[in-house]
Amino acid sequence: MRSFPTLDHPRMPVRLFACALPVLALLSLLVPPVEARERLEYPDWFAPTFYDLPGDLDDAVARGKRGIALFFSAETCLHCVAMARSTFQDPDIVRRLSGQFDVIAVDVFSDVEMTALDGETYRARELSERERATFTPTLMFFDASGERMLRFVGFADAVRMHVILDYLESDAWQEQSLRDFAAALIEADASGAPSGTATTASATAISGFQQPPADLAAQRQANPRPALVLFERHDCEECRRFRMQILEHPEVQEVLAGFHVLQLNSDEGGTAVLPDGRFGTAEVLAQALALAHRPGLVFFAEDGEEAFRMDSTWLIDHAGQLPDATRQDLLDSFLARLDYVASGAYRDWPQYQRWRAQRDRAD
Repeated sequence: MRSFPTLDHPRMPVRLFACALPVLALLSLLVPPVEARERLEYPDWFAPTFYDLPGDLDDAVARGKRGIALFFSAETCLHCVAMARSTFQDPDIVRRLSGQFDVIAVDVFSDVEMTALDGETYRARELSERERATFTPTLMFFDASGERMLRFVGFADAVRMHVILDYLESDAWQEQSLRDFAAALIEADASGAPSGTATTASATAISGFQQPPADLAAQRQANPRPALVLFERHDCEECRRFRMQILEHPEVQEVLAGFHVLQLNSDEGGTAVLPDGRFGTAEVLAQALALAHRPGLVFFAEDGEEAFRMDSTWLIDHAGQLPDATRQDLLDSFLARLDYVASGAYRDWPQYQRWRAQRDRAD
C-alpha cells in the first residue's frame, strides 16, 4: 500500500536514545493503553495524479473507463483507514471499481494546488469545501463529460459499494436517488423470501429521547436549541450497539440534555414533526430526508435548519467491523459533532475535520 503524506504536514524523524529505552519501557507499564490514531495508506491501485482533474478524466476515458472518482480523505480518519483496509482490498470491488473509474485521493488538509473539472485552480482543502465533502471519507464519481454522478459521504463496506457500482453501471443515477435504488433492491429480495421470516422486535427507548407523537418545531419555537433526530429500524444490530456504546454513554447524555432529541423507528407507526416543520411517520420522514442508512442521524440547528447528517455506517473500528465496546476515539468524535452543531461552527467551517483539528489545537 502507498502512503501519500500531505505537503503541509511533513513527517519529522524521531530519535530514540538507547539510554532512554529502560525508562520508556517502565512508563509503558504505568500508562494505560489508548486507541492508536492509525494512519491512512492508499491502495496501490489508486491512480497517480498531477492534480489536473480534466487531464485525469481525459486519460481515464481514453483507456475505456467511465470517468474518475475522487476519494476525499484525511490521514488520521478512522473511517478512511477502514475503507482502505477492507472495502478497497476486496478483490471484486477492486476489479469493478478500478475497471470503471480512476480513483484519485484528495487530502482535505492539503495545500497542494489542483485544477478542478471546471478549469479553475483550488487548493485541495478548498476543493473539498467547494464539493461539499463535509466529512471524510467522501467518494464522488464523475462521468466522461465531467458531470457528477454521485456523492457518497461516509464509510461504505463491500456490500454497499457493490450497490453503488450497480447504481452507476445501470445509469439509474440519472433518474433516481441511490436510496430509492437500494430500497428497490431490498424490496425485490424480500419478495422472494419465504413468508413468516419477518421479525417484530422493538427498539429500546433511549433515556432522554422523545418518542412519537412529538412536535420539535413547536418545542424549538418555545425553547430554541439544537435538535437530534435518530432513525432506526427493527433487528438492526448497528442501531443497538450505537445506542449502548454512544447515545447512552453518560458524557453524551449530559450534552444531549441541551438538545431536543427524538427517536424514530421506520418499522413502527406514530407521527412526529421535525424542527423544520416536516410532518409524518418515521418512514415518511426518512423518505422526505432521503435517508438511506439505519441508524441515520439528522442534526438541526436552533433555527430549524439541517446542519448535517450521519447517513452511513459510522460505528466501526479500523478494520470496518462493529466494535464490541465503546471506543474512546468514536466517543470523542461524536461529542465533537454535537459541539460542531451546538456552537454553530458548521456554518463557518464547512469541512468538519479541519474545524475539529483547529479546535483541538486551541484546547
